[in-house]
Amino acid sequence: MSVLKEKILESAIRLFAEKGYQATSIQDIADDCSIAKGSLYKHFSSKEELYISILEKRQQDMIDAVDRIRKMQLPTKETYLEELAYQFDFYVEHGYYISRDHNELPPVNNEKIENVLNGMRRSMFLYYQDILLRRYGPGIEEWKWDATAMLSGLIREYTFHLLFGYLPIDKKRLAVFIADRMDDLMEGLARRPAPSLLTDELMTEYSQIDLKGLFASREGRKDALIQKIASIIPDIAVPNQRKNELAEVAAMLREESAKDQPRRFLQLALLHDLESESELSFYAKQLLPLI
Repeated sequence: MSVLKEKILESAIRLFAEKGYQATSIQDIADDCSIAKGSLYKHFSSKEELYISILEKRQQDMIDAVDRIRKMQLPTKETYLEELAYQFDFYVEHGYYISRDHNELPPVNNEKIENVLNGMRRSMFLYYQDILLRRYGPGIEEWKWDATAMLSGLIREYTFHLLFGYLPIDKKRLAVFIADRMDDLMEGLARRPAPSLLTDELMTEYSQIDLKGLFASREGRKDALIQKIASIIPDIAVPNQRKNELAEVAAMLREESAKDQPRRFLQLALLHDLESESELSFYAKQLLPLI
């Protein structure tokens, strides 16, 4: 990311928090960065796109932090506790994809932003499932969705008290407490097995998220996301001719990205075409910072 683009994002984050999303104009952000409004538009086509980029930057920051924890190669349980504790550090700093006082929120009924937020929430849900599967192994496969819902619920509820109640709860102690409660849950399921409530069939929408693509290396993420887009195209609700066009666009993007010196302008044009389809928009936007 260029220095100027980073500066624009940081300015927008601060102004959205101070003045609110609706009260902050593109001109305000440009003035804060000491640049012309036209220069800002070279990086972000609208305030909406700028807001979405902030959300994506926050998620990428979280992914990078988790990657650093995993590279420490701690014992499995220690890694589990470190990742749980980091969730609270992240949400206290950034909010649960919202600010403390809701200032940053854009107007409701913004379909484009809602699609991005929903995709991020599903990604986080699958990340929590990945945490549990790494901690407890395949023995929880039958109840993986229910166990994930319970872990997600615990994290959400305690995050609420940290963010809005300003309760002085030590995050390391909180991580240990939640980890112990999940141990109790897993032991209870082992003693008294019960049919799962959340099944693979019910959670199909979540299964479509490519978690490996989010947590892979930069090149690995790019390849995985392009592959994910290609796999979705046959099932989207557009005429067959449009599906064929989109398949060609995805193939061209894969071919161009594999070159030693890919043409960025062409990659951006191809991504713009893919992004125009709502079913592909989330993955196309995940690709944008990798170009």
